Amino acid sequence: MVVSDSSPARIAANRSNALRSTGPRTIEGKTASSRNARKHGLLAVGQPVLPGEDPEVLDALDRYLHDELTPATAIEVLLVDEIVGLVWRLRRVARVEVALYSITMHAPALRALCGAGEADAALGFAFAEQAPNFSVLSRYETALVHRLRRSLADLERLQGAREASIPTMVVMPRGV
Repeated sequence: MVVSDSSPARIAANRSNALRSTGPRTIEGKTASSRNARKHGLLAVGQPVLPGEDPEVLDALDRYLHDELTPATAIEVLLVDEIVGLVWRLRRVARVEVALYSITMHAPALRALCGAGEADAALGFAFAEQAPNFSVLSRYETALVHRLRRSLADLERLQGAREASIPTMVVMPRGV
């Protein structure tokens, strides 16, 4: 049970004020309003920046994709934020793959193979050693790619529907 400190008069005033609040009406206002959560980050779909990752690179990716995909509504902004996170994580998958090979290739036997001109054999052994990890990594990558494609399709569908609902001005020739 929630106990409220508000008086009946305060509750009535709040309800009255809420009825007068219309929110943004123009596309520009709605776009600006939809970005409010991104200003302070508390409500934004934040992406973790792990040690060794550059937050400025994530910020640049975020700016680039928001400029490229041009979200105009709050839902479109959320979808673009999700797309940013998915692209960020896909980039991480590639770095993890390199790290798995790198860790294994430092084994003395594999370094010796590389030194003997058998880098391809060493790479094959490294893959065999890390195959279970690559399998898990591949499943994550597939899931991320699937989610990215779905988010892009959802964004395209929303933007297409929004653009279709914007009335176009027809200019009639004089004398018609």
